[in-house]
Amino acid sequence: MTIKILLIEDNLDHIEITKRILQRTGDDYQVDLATDSRSGLKKIFQGSYDVILCDYRLPDSTALEVLKEMNKKNKDTPFIVVTSLGNEKVAVDLMKEGAYDYIVKDNVYQDTLDMVIKKVIDRYRIKEEKEKLEKQVREAYERLKETRDQLIQAEKLNVIGQLASSIAHEVRNPLGIILQGINYLENRLSAKEGDIFEILVTLKDSIKRADKIINSLLDFSRAASLDLKTEDINSILGVSLTLVKARCEFENIDIIMETKKDLPGILADKNKLEQVFINLLLNAIQAMPDRGKIIIRSYDKQLEEVENGVGTRVQDNFQVGERAVIVEIEDEGVGISEENLKKIFEPFFTTKSLGVGFGLGLSVTRNIIDMHKGLIDVESQAGKGTKVVITLKIATDKT
Repeated sequence: MTIKILLIEDNLDHIEITKRILQRTGDDYQVDLATDSRSGLKKIFQGSYDVILCDYRLPDSTALEVLKEMNKKNKDTPFIVVTSLGNEKVAVDLMKEGAYDYIVKDNVYQDTLDMVIKKVIDRYRIKEEKEKLEKQVREAYERLKETRDQLIQAEKLNVIGQLASSIAHEVRNPLGIILQGINYLENRLSAKEGDIFEILVTLKDSIKRADKIINSLLDFSRAASLDLKTEDINSILGVSLTLVKARCEFENIDIIMETKKDLPGILADKNKLEQVFINLLLNAIQAMPDRGKIIIRSYDKQLEEVENGVGTRVQDNFQVGERAVIVEIEDEGVGISEENLKKIFEPFFTTKSLGVGFGLGLSVTRNIIDMHKGLIDVESQAGKGTKVVITLKIATDKT
């Protein structure tokens, strides 16, 4: 194995002595030369060396200054200082700055140089292995923490879902009785009693609102199975947009479609994904009470970076290198603060005013995407709009 050395030395005699010492060892030493700190640093930052041998006193600087420049740029290469001065303070300063060893040009220099170089290389390799192991341990710890948090969250959602389902069914029965009573009173009262009729209408509207909340709770808690088929994502987006337009006014909102044609089919439950996109579009509209634009994008791409839900583990939704279909819905609305962004998928969390939202829409949305083994991510800043990114599985012949 070739050991590549950078020798930073301006004394021609010592350059020759060092080269002869290394040649006599019989090992494959490759020596590169620099005669001052400036050219030495240039080679250090541009090249790759196993060891740097540096004379303490250089024409334009010292070995200590070279070390400091390396540290500024986090360049960690085994650094051995060679000097004719046996100064203990200098040696201590060099070691503090990160030098691996210190050799004095004396009578035993030729007998110790090869041994010192190999000892330093071994120390450096041990250090590298230790750092690599520590990094692996830290990454494993972070993955364990992430998995633990996901399990805790899943259990919390499961408990909330069961509770929500139970409460919803219990509440719906008395609401039905109250509604029957209101209908009965409407039939028995005369038209002259207008104030009472208005009160009954208000009560009826309140019951309808309570019924909507119950339906949202049931949607959230219901672990219904998916009816998975190969679907065209652009078709699902088109239907979702048509349904939303039937419910909302779009006079002040521009819809921009940036959908890629001939995308691969996705494995999906069409009705449930329509529910997802309708909910996201309604959120975008409500975030722009005055005017603005919504951009809907669809495209496919290869997932190349390890991130949340994309990796090499069995439990990752997507493997690195896997191709997926991406949907983005971006608005120019009021945006979401950093603090609230952490809570948006929590059940019953909402920043909307009373009567506008129940805080279950995004929880249901994420549940549906999770059931599809997809990913959902929200990017937002207060006052700068919101972008929702959904990653979906491509249907294969096997599926």
